[in-house]
Amino acid sequence: MHPILNILMLRNKLKEWFKRYSLAEFIALIIAIIVANLSKFWFGNIILSAFLATWAENIAYYGTIASKDLKSEINKNEKLSFKAIIKTARNMFIEFGPAEYLDSFLIRPFYLTIFPYLISNYSLAILIGTILANITYYIPTIFSYEMRKKIFKD
Repeated sequence: MHPILNILMLRNKLKEWFKRYSLAEFIALIIAIIVANLSKFWFGNIILSAFLATWAENIAYYGTIASKDLKSEINKNEKLSFKAIIKTARNMFIEFGPAEYLDSFLIRPFYLTIFPYLISNYSLAILIGTILANITYYIPTIFSYEMRKKIFKD
């Protein structure tokens, strides 16, 4: 394949991934910073705050993705159905499942715990920890997303 075509295909993929994940990521990041700061203030425990921020971030992120996907299914079928809910759940499990387990219970809490010890500005430490966790999260997630699209064409 010609190198120019490869570049154009990659550019189109990057746009697709940005459109798919950016809104959810933005909302989740804001929630993570808020919850991390509030829980650190209330409980004074950075490790507990890291886990609470991680789980609040997950709820915001997956809630946004699920609502976008369900809205897309409703637009295709003009109604919300049990089949649409099952399809969305299946797709999300396939797309996010492999990366999510390690992310929620190990990688993200680790980064959100360690960076506050390294960076005095707590919100900045949470932001940097989140960005680094996202790098390790999106590699398997995007791979799973692309495989899901090839396997399930519905």
